[in-house]
Amino acid sequence: MASEKTPNLGLNQIDRTSPKTTYFDLEKYLDQNWRAVDEFAGDVNDGVNAIKKRLDTTERKTVTLEPGVQMVHAEKAAPFSLTGLSGRTLVNLLGRMGSCETVSEWSSNVAIAIDSNSKTNGSSSFKITLGSASATASASFLTTPGRKYIAIADVKSGNTSKVAISINGIAGAVGNEVTSASVFAPSVVRFTTKDYFHIVTVTGTGASGNTFNMDSVRVYEISEADYTAAASYTPAQAAAKWPYVDSLMPVRNPYAIRYGENLLPSFYEWSTVAQAGTATTIGPNQVRLDKSTGLSGFNTLGYKVNAVPATDYTLSVTVDVSNIGGTIGSGAYWNLQAMGKNGEVLADFTTGPFATSNGTKTMVKSFTTPANTSYLQVIVGLDIAATGTAVFRDVSINIGSAAKPFKPREDSMLALQTDLYADPVTGANADTVFERDGQYFKSKKWHGVTLDGSLAWVQGEGGATNGNRQVKVSGLSAGAVAGSGIGTKFDGKILPQGSTGNTPDSNAVTAAGEIYLGIPLADSGWADSYGPDQNDIKAYFYGYKAYDANTITPANAQTMTTATWNGTGTKYWVQRVGAPNFTQSVPQQSYAGYTPYQLVYQLATPTVEPIISEGQLSFTEGDNQVEVGTGIVLRERANPVFESNGNYQINNAALPGSNLSKMTEKILAVYRGNVVDNRFSLISFASAYGKQMAIIYTSNYDQAATYTATYLMLDRSPVVPFIGSYAANEKTLLADLVDSVQQNTARVSVLENKKADKDNPAWLTPTLLNGWSSSSVKYLKMNDELVVIRGITTGGVVAPGTLLFTLPVGYRPGNLTEIRVRSSNGSGVESPNATIMIDSAGQVKTQNTTYMTVWLDGLSFLAEK
Repeated sequence: MASEKTPNLGLNQIDRTSPKTTYFDLEKYLDQNWRAVDEFAGDVNDGVNAIKKRLDTTERKTVTLEPGVQMVHAEKAAPFSLTGLSGRTLVNLLGRMGSCETVSEWSSNVAIAIDSNSKTNGSSSFKITLGSASATASASFLTTPGRKYIAIADVKSGNTSKVAISINGIAGAVGNEVTSASVFAPSVVRFTTKDYFHIVTVTGTGASGNTFNMDSVRVYEISEADYTAAASYTPAQAAAKWPYVDSLMPVRNPYAIRYGENLLPSFYEWSTVAQAGTATTIGPNQVRLDKSTGLSGFNTLGYKVNAVPATDYTLSVTVDVSNIGGTIGSGAYWNLQAMGKNGEVLADFTTGPFATSNGTKTMVKSFTTPANTSYLQVIVGLDIAATGTAVFRDVSINIGSAAKPFKPREDSMLALQTDLYADPVTGANADTVFERDGQYFKSKKWHGVTLDGSLAWVQGEGGATNGNRQVKVSGLSAGAVAGSGIGTKFDGKILPQGSTGNTPDSNAVTAAGEIYLGIPLADSGWADSYGPDQNDIKAYFYGYKAYDANTITPANAQTMTTATWNGTGTKYWVQRVGAPNFTQSVPQQSYAGYTPYQLVYQLATPTVEPIISEGQLSFTEGDNQVEVGTGIVLRERANPVFESNGNYQINNAALPGSNLSKMTEKILAVYRGNVVDNRFSLISFASAYGKQMAIIYTSNYDQAATYTATYLMLDRSPVVPFIGSYAANEKTLLADLVDSVQQNTARVSVLENKKADKDNPAWLTPTLLNGWSSSSVKYLKMNDELVVIRGITTGGVVAPGTLLFTLPVGYRPGNLTEIRVRSSNGSGVESPNATIMIDSAGQVKTQNTTYMTVWLDGLSFLAEK
């Protein structure tokens, strides 16, 4: 019998062997068949249209990557395209006091102790013991009457009944009470100021002998809009919006990292948790633990991985066990805990399975992170009673409730090395980042400068008034919006805009390019009757205070608030910060531990400048774990130093010369040349300059290689969202690919041309400033990094410190360089002391006595590589 249905479309067929075929059923053999054909055609048409849409039209999905760790679902594996990144500036009116590192800056009705074991910032918090029913810690700060502010402190109550922040003298200005005994939580208060200064106080209430901790205290001026919005914030939300910073901080070096599908890195990045045997890393994804004696402690390695709350994850651990013995408990095991941001355990998932016998076992655990999870702590090891060997391999944590096939972790990152500022109160006039032809640029509306002793300081017109000395430097802030400066002192104190002629610790910026500062007598040592010369002022900005060595000891000079130098006696200088080290010679540079003055001001006309960047952020199809943060330092030159135990170390504060330039939160990678060197172990250690250091065995260290490190700074800065999009269909992916190929080809051509220029150097012409002119001034860089300048310039401003021109990146010395030049007034009179100063920012300036004509022929120096 023939089939009554066609095999593909299911059309009705006539069975010619049946009596039913004696008549023709129109409904069955025509109408139903045509409807089936039409339905099929419709399905085909829908499918074709869907394919046409994917191939003929572009479609992008917008995404906002918020600060912190988050989950992002992507419909396609595609690169992220940045469309929005803006600056932000936080100005903590407490300066660095709120870091709770130095007790002397606070007043209290009891003794304040330093607690290095409990903190939310820096290296310590304050631990305060009540002497009666309450104890307080207070600090003062400057304000403007009638404006809006918010104050926040991270506190934990310990065994007191409650802790809260408050503002003295303002009714009702008391923050929420924190009763959390073992975990820090924020106490927050909003207030409107009544005077030009106020006092912030943290109070713990309980019984005599009770203790509480405080850390990360900050006070920010905020806008009316933010003040109103903050009324509806929880304390945690307010603390997240206004995080702690030292003094003044922009968005510094923002980054976005998409972690690999396997969230755990290679074993080179794991740390020893407890060592009762030996641990040998035998490859990036294999480690062998050997333990010969039972009941002698654990033998473990561990790692902390960022995680998202209320999310499903799966841990997978494969282990090869041999020679297992001892009093067996769990044998080869894993530990897994969900942790809060302050290190508190929120959940322990360590319930097995474990490997308790010889052989190979893969141990899998699926789990859901609780609320407030900040990271996961993972440990693999041999337990206290077991002996034997365990080779752990292919350890992974993936997103989802099922284990995925093992993959080595491969992250994707976009990092930008730049500072992004904005108005600290309103957020207006923010620096912004944009991308053009594969290169990132900054629309720069603010400019930051370091005010140190290398500048051409002179006395200001205001002179000295009641213990305040006005000083200035000219030409440094050309193009500034007058009165827009915000400064920080060497001790972190905020320097507001003010009348510098009679107000100490204030700044003034003029549109003509002059920067004025008011210097208090207590810091400089200069009596009002003494007029400091340029060397005196330079010494001050290198971190030194003048004093009469005939009558005052260095230690007393350092702390005295009255005049220590009036022009008579024997002049010495004492370091203003740290130990009272002194010198009789005029200081020519600063010293370790001293932080120069900083100043930020708004530009009248925004400029555009390129940004150093690294990487291309991309998403995988499905769920992606992404972290947005700040403070990344890209491929900084590292100097491994030999340590007596037979290895080389980077960033060990106990090894002179090994430190990175900034204290580290986390070292992300060490590079040998341009390739990641996984033979370095990245470990947390007490003697690290910050929190982490890198170690490599001597046998793996290459004396001839150049090493660099990418790391996260310990100092915090504000974090802002990355706004962008990604390709959601094939047409867009192809278009992005074509653009990327074109941009990369263009950039390779530029690099090739630059190399050709380096191989065949050409003389370049600088842009002369401040009235100087010439048709002959040129500069050239040789293949050996030697920069040579030639030519004659005439007619400009001859005052010391006048900027002649600026050399571009790649043509600048690593340190301040002073070179003697020939200078004439045009009438046969020449200066015997004329010099040119060239700083690490490429600024070529006049110095000492310079006349209207300057010969630059023969100037040369080595450029910083």
